[in-house]
Amino acid sequence: MPDQTLTPADQKPFYTRPKFITSVILGIIFLVLILQNSEAISIDIFFWTAVVPAALLYIIFAAIGFTVGWLLKRPARESRR
Repeated sequence: MPDQTLTPADQKPFYTRPKFITSVILGIIFLVLILQNSEAISIDIFFWTAVVPAALLYIIFAAIGFTVGWLLKRPARESRR
């Protein structure tokens, strides 16, 4: 029986994979959120008060979330064995 491994030519292009499509859709939604929230808001951190655009806070918290997710990601299947 022939080996059933896929060669790179047999694999789907990266832009048709569900993970990529989901990432693009979420990226577009995030971009719309950023572009629509440019008004300044006041934030209080302990004894410090600052007035910053809401979009800047969204970008900062998204970066923190991506970083935490990247640091806590599950190991690849090969390393689980």
